[in-house]
Amino acid sequence: MRHHPRSLRRSAAALLAVLALGASACSRSGDEVESGTDTTAAGSDTSVAGGESRLDAGGFGDLENVCQEGDASGATDIGVTDDTIQVSTITDKGFQARPGLNEEMYDTAVAFAAWCNERGGINGRELVVVDRDAALVDYNARIIDACSQDLALVGGGAVLDDSDNGARVGCGLPNISGYVVSETARSAELLVQPVPNPTGRMSLGVYQLVAEQHPDLINRFGTITSSFGSVLNQRDDTVAAAEAMGYTSVYAEEYNSQGEPTWRPFVDALQAADVQVLDFIGEPTFFAQLLEQMETVGYRPAIMLQNANFYDQTFAETAGDFAENVNVRLQYTPLELADQNPATADYLELIERYNPGGKVALLGMQALSAYLLFAQSAAACGSELTRECLLEQAGSVTEWTAGGLHAPQDPATSTPSRCWVSLEVTGDGFVVNEDLTAPTDGIFNCEDDNVVEVPAG
Repeated sequence: MRHHPRSLRRSAAALLAVLALGASACSRSGDEVESGTDTTAAGSDTSVAGGESRLDAGGFGDLENVCQEGDASGATDIGVTDDTIQVSTITDKGFQARPGLNEEMYDTAVAFAAWCNERGGINGRELVVVDRDAALVDYNARIIDACSQDLALVGGGAVLDDSDNGARVGCGLPNISGYVVSETARSAELLVQPVPNPTGRMSLGVYQLVAEQHPDLINRFGTITSSFGSVLNQRDDTVAAAEAMGYTSVYAEEYNSQGEPTWRPFVDALQAADVQVLDFIGEPTFFAQLLEQMETVGYRPAIMLQNANFYDQTFAETAGDFAENVNVRLQYTPLELADQNPATADYLELIERYNPGGKVALLGMQALSAYLLFAQSAAACGSELTRECLLEQAGSVTEWTAGGLHAPQDPATSTPSRCWVSLEVTGDGFVVNEDLTAPTDGIFNCEDDNVVEVPAG
């Protein structure tokens, strides 16, 4: 598959917005669509009884004995020997237009492997992580490499993941993913998603809550979306599901995925349509520019619902002074609450101790969830570790929180989580908005009807 360089830049900018619609894609800065904060482990309690660190005790969050000594042996499958288990993490970090794209996923893999091997590996086998850098355009080549060398793909993701043309499934390579983007990848076989992002179902509990709390607003629903096919498909699914809940769409516009010279026409059109509930699907930098124009005009929707890629400290710093009514939904405990959530504190300690130069970001937590699920599943296979056994073990897990790192998930049925939390954006960062979450389980809203079927188009 050949791509024109300019179209690649547009594709990267647009498709990265899709990552947020399923699990949680993220953005560290206005120029990188990867998310995170500068939160560190300082002040967070990462110890167990007796003062020993949970990581030193071999645990993570509420998981125990994640990696362990043992006497597993045998070259039981591709990537497995008496002494080692080789897996790979795929990213786009070598993409020249955006160096470092999603590299926090590999950074987390490096940290996890170092910690795991210090604890004895997986049943005594050393975990070896290979860097499979797709650099956006080489996804199929990296899949072919992994097919012949690795037990599985673990904890990674690539923007153009529809370009392997079935090679992964054809060679029997499992994928315990950090994220998947395209409909092709999301519906493929031999896939286990620790935080599911399937086709045909969406977690839209916040839409239902807004409809209950503000029935007078939902007849003025609008969307602004990056002009790229996969993003537009997600937009169409969101609108269809919202309309099934009683929303009326009065505005749907697309913007140039490389940005707009001015956002004033969009603001004028939103105001003319009297949009009161807005979903902007795209990059935080561009949304900040739109909000600034709203501030100039003196108009803003009553409620703005953003996906997880807006969990971005730079966005909060840039738009915080005029981000009133902006809310971001997550399925992970935010980094700001690390001192209240052991697994989040353990993630920060893991990076600080085992890969101190690595990025701290939401996609890193997604990668970590995948590696924890992999380690648990591979350990259960013992000396019979094969691709088939790994998939059977990982694919049978019906409740997964990665030790408390995120809300409960169901990898076995690939059902989107019914749990979410809404964060209010301020100039100082992000705070839980309890009014627009109505929490039922800790900080999360986990009502049974939060997952909805997407009406057929």
